[in-house]
Amino acid sequence: MKLILSSILVFLFVSTSAQEVKKKIITLEPQMSFQNYEHFKRLTLSSPDSPIEFLSGFEFDWGYNYQIKVNETKLNEMLSDGTQFEYEFVKIISKTKVQDSIQFRLVLDGKRYYYELDSSEQEMNTTLKPINDSTYVYMEEVEIEVTDKFRQKFETIVAGKTKSIGHFIFVNHKRIRLVKL
Repeated sequence: MKLILSSILVFLFVSTSAQEVKKKIITLEPQMSFQNYEHFKRLTLSSPDSPIEFLSGFEFDWGYNYQIKVNETKLNEMLSDGTQFEYEFVKIISKTKVQDSIQFRLVLDGKRYYYELDSSEQEMNTTLKPINDSTYVYMEEVEIEVTDKFRQKFETIVAGKTKSIGHFIFVNHKRIRLVKL
């Protein structure tokens, strides 16, 4: 009898702690989104049909709409940041280039953290790193081309003195161009 009760208790424990996994096909937009996360700011994947933000093993190219297959695992408990699901990349179903002339908006913020860091950590707080006098890497995710028309205002964003919403077009799979600020 004790063996049967022990077996039932083990079964109940395993069955109630099991996580629900679904195979899903989701759409990804051709640009990432700016997110104010718990302790810092970041760029995340953007999907109209899923709360997906990050996908290990998936290489995102700017300027492409994606249909991807993932395994979606519903977590037993919601994480402190509101996350309810984990995603595992399975495969790309389709990858379609959008027109380079399509404009999209993206928040530009020169500081990653909400608080001031001491001088030895200041490099970690910088989101816009210059490649040359007209191109910057933003949050280690995308290169931004800045024309002379916007350079002075853009430098105030790089310095962390201001934030702004920029309007962009796609240049290639890893570069965008600022067309309005």
